[in-house]
Amino acid sequence: MDDKYILTVIIPSYNNDQYIERCLKSIINQSIKNIKIIIVDDGSTDTSLDIIQKYTKKYNNIEYYTSKRQGPGMARNIGITNCNTKYVTFIDSDDWIDLNAYKKCVDLLECQPQCDVAVIGIMTEYDSYMLFQKRYTYENENIIDSNLALSLLTDMYNYSERISPLVGNKIYRSNLIIDNNILFPNTYFEDNVFMFKLFYYAKYIILVPDNYLHYYQRNNSIMHSFSKKHISDFFESFSDIKNFLENEKCFYDYEQMFFAYFQRSCKSLLNILFYVEQDSQIQKKYLLEFMKYLEKNFVLEDLIKNVDINIIKKIWGI
Repeated sequence: MDDKYILTVIIPSYNNDQYIERCLKSIINQSIKNIKIIIVDDGSTDTSLDIIQKYTKKYNNIEYYTSKRQGPGMARNIGITNCNTKYVTFIDSDDWIDLNAYKKCVDLLECQPQCDVAVIGIMTEYDSYMLFQKRYTYENENIIDSNLALSLLTDMYNYSERISPLVGNKIYRSNLIIDNNILFPNTYFEDNVFMFKLFYYAKYIILVPDNYLHYYQRNNSIMHSFSKKHISDFFESFSDIKNFLENEKCFYDYEQMFFAYFQRSCKSLLNILFYVEQDSQIQKKYLLEFMKYLEKNFVLEDLIKNVDINIIKKIWGI
């Protein structure tokens, strides 16, 4: 364990030369200073790597690694492998974070040794128009157990407070990730898998008010495009979660939670589809593809029992 730094910030980067400096400045200027920054450039073809190298030369607490188009999940895994601090967090290279957020979270985790994760709010920022939206906010500091955290993540009970599957608005005890070998899959929706497994292993989680991750939505980002890979990766991610629970011999204990998470994520996937693709024929093509995967991966009776019938009707176009 590195005594010089208490927190590692892992940044996957790919072709983000317009935004990465804003991200780095928000971390460098944090009110907590004993931070180590690991940047993993995933084969950028713009000037991102030049900017990263410039900052690495200027700041001793920044190091970088390179990979060849393996995706953000694999890039984060490289960061995890090279993390040797007590706490770790992740942030995408086009996002930024409130200047007191890391100090607030680390201080709370230091005072609450039973807590494994600190969760802050998310403010969505849009590049196409001057607007921001507070999507996840917490009015008070609350310590919750693993089961409630999973309920808020999966939206099992439709509470007013929820937890996002995004990994960037959370600070984690590194040993929770390393000891349980929690890594990111090489797919879209990699956050969904990582967060479910992590909350499964966590003992307690603390919700932190008045601090935000600024989640930047670009028109050309992954979540503003759609392809068959989104569908295949979506089902692969839930197959991963199901296999994990079956290996832990507890799938039936978590079955309702699993399908609640599937339903929540299914809504998100369909929202992306209908936002990106305005052509009804293209929408229909992707919905047919979705149906094939649905029929292949799930028993219809299980879906009817556990998933809102309106979601199924929307997929089938009823």
